[in-house]
Amino acid sequence: MIVDMAYWFNGKRYVASVREKKEAQAAYDSKIRKSLDPALLQEIGENVFKLNIAPINGVSDVRFELTYTEILPYELSTSTYTHLLRATGLSPKPLERLSIRVEANTQNTWKTINIPYYGSSEANNVVTVSPKQQVLTFGDENFMPSRNYAVELTVNRSDVEMATLTYVPVPSDSFGTEPFFLSWVLPPDEKSSVIPRSIVFVADVSSSMDGTRMEQLRAALHAFLDGLTTADYFNIVTFSTNVLGFKTDIVTASPENIAEARNFIRTRTALGLTNISAALHTCLTQTYVPNTAQMTVFLTDGEPSWGEVREGVILDSAREWNQQNVRVYPIAVGTNLRLTLLNSLAKNTGGFVTVVEREDSIKVVVESHLNRISRPHLTKLALSYGALQTMDVLPQNLPNVSVGGRVTQHGRYITGGIFPVILTGELLNTPFTLTKSVLFGGMATNNRAVARLWARAKIEALLEEITRLGELKELVNAVIDISIRFNILTKYTALYADPDDPKKPTTIEEEERPLEFATITVFPNPAFDHARIVIRMTAMVTSEHVRITIYDKPGQLVYTMYDGPSSEQLQLVWACEDTMGRHVARGIYTVVVVMGGQTISSSIVID
Repeated sequence: MIVDMAYWFNGKRYVASVREKKEAQAAYDSKIRKSLDPALLQEIGENVFKLNIAPINGVSDVRFELTYTEILPYELSTSTYTHLLRATGLSPKPLERLSIRVEANTQNTWKTINIPYYGSSEANNVVTVSPKQQVLTFGDENFMPSRNYAVELTVNRSDVEMATLTYVPVPSDSFGTEPFFLSWVLPPDEKSSVIPRSIVFVADVSSSMDGTRMEQLRAALHAFLDGLTTADYFNIVTFSTNVLGFKTDIVTASPENIAEARNFIRTRTALGLTNISAALHTCLTQTYVPNTAQMTVFLTDGEPSWGEVREGVILDSAREWNQQNVRVYPIAVGTNLRLTLLNSLAKNTGGFVTVVEREDSIKVVVESHLNRISRPHLTKLALSYGALQTMDVLPQNLPNVSVGGRVTQHGRYITGGIFPVILTGELLNTPFTLTKSVLFGGMATNNRAVARLWARAKIEALLEEITRLGELKELVNAVIDISIRFNILTKYTALYADPDDPKKPTTIEEEERPLEFATITVFPNPAFDHARIVIRMTAMVTSEHVRITIYDKPGQLVYTMYDGPSSEQLQLVWACEDTMGRHVARGIYTVVVVMGGQTISSSIVID
């Protein structure tokens, strides 16, 4: 969620405030007519935002900064951070310059850090600062990203982990005095083997799936059959304008049924519209077998276009049809698909959404998806906090979580201290209780983002009601009120800034140090027995301390070039040796310049 915006205009920094969307648009239009310089940021849906800064003339220096907060997805001790880089289809022009710096810190120690799409790129570098801290840098010029920059972070952990972050409001806050908390529980990862399943694979075969997508879908369905065991029960349902099942109901995964299902797959063609409502009715009213994992994989590349198309009505109907508590795991094919319906289906049933991007193989994603959902689930979950007086707890009813997943809950409380966090539930129909004493309100865990995460959970609950009941004035006003008080951007608000903002005085500060606080020049490059490294600093930072080091590709320190006061220009010579005076091996190395908490880097090729 985006929580702050600021823009710089000719060395001055202007901080935005949240306003009701129509009011913000009117203020922006008014300034435009006077040839002033406002900025307006709006959410247009599905993590897509529109930023207007105008007018910008050829002699102006304009840049902007956004601040956002999120809880990283977590599974089997691994959290995944995704930086949304993919620009294909948004602009035909490459990025002139791109740089990403990630500081990864953990209270435990890092086990592995994997960068699946760019890890082997020469533009990527990972430096181990300590067992608890890793620094990742990625940079390139004239760069056209086709994939997002993802980092998979795995920690060393033992048994059950319970923790909280809290935030105690200060007088300048606008959201009361009661503190906020975010609790999470990480149950043990054992018992993660596949269990017997009753599983229905629902596949969209509307006209938009024709061509390569249909070929990939057939391969994915065959892979689904390959993964079944004789202990499983299954069915395949395809839908477009109408719905057709391999069988009228779930059957055993016998060799005969699987062979017959393969023939059914081979005869499928893509034709027609997208009748999601009828497909949901068919899959949710199948006869799921007791004492198995009961689930539906729902793959589509479109939004409802036939039958019932109102999302609120579809969601209400799905709740009514789902009498067997079947978990729905949607797979969205395509990056421009609107995900509100699929997200709500998943959330309401304890599932999750997987997105197949343009470059991904549907078959590979489906195989990974099926592996993730086939572990046993923790059910009938509840969190309690002993004598801690809590209020406004979200969600009130915890969803089912697969073994190796994470249980989270937001809330507010009256008075802090050490209290027990108690998680109860069932695993494979066997009750369990996990308890740990946790400090609420400690300075080390005080984080203002916790208040905004609680507010976002409250807003999401209200937005679900709006989807179900329509844009009732009371619900919309509640979203706007929370959005403004907690400074959170929503579909009904906008972030607005201008030099004369009368509603919230604009913060004007001295120009922040630019990201490019220095430039690095290396020659010759490639080098053999020496490399000249020239560091040119901006005038405003020449009095600071600077450290210049060289790392190899695995991220190990090779040589410290300089550690002392900076000057306008530093000219250094590296004899292509390590700290022991040995000539380094051929390969790619990284020169890293650190000053005032900022870092830039450049590659050196040793031939």
